[in-house]
Amino acid sequence: MENKKYINQQVEDTFKSLDAIEKVDVNHFFKHKILQKLDAEKVEKQSVFSWFTPQLQLATLSVVLLLNLGTIFYAFNNSDKSASSSSGIEAFAKEYSLQSDSSSILN
Repeated sequence: MENKKYINQQVEDTFKSLDAIEKVDVNHFFKHKILQKLDAEKVEKQSVFSWFTPQLQLATLSVVLLLNLGTIFYAFNNSDKSASSSSGIEAFAKEYSLQSDSSSILN
């Protein structure tokens, strides 16, 4: 019985403390100030490729395109010379040593 009275007393004290709670007046700009402080404390991570600026990207693209164009130009100029020397299959066989004069199986 004594335990029940103790619990009821605790419940009543809790309700009395709830009656004592009043509304808190806060400055209208409180949220704004807190968010500004949080933003000021925020540390931004630097990107791994922060040095790869758009100007450098454009220069790199230009170099790659020039290399590709030079390679294509070189390939088409040399294809005329190599085509006249031998036909496609014969040149392939000669390049990879697939032609054989002997009739050995182990060749």
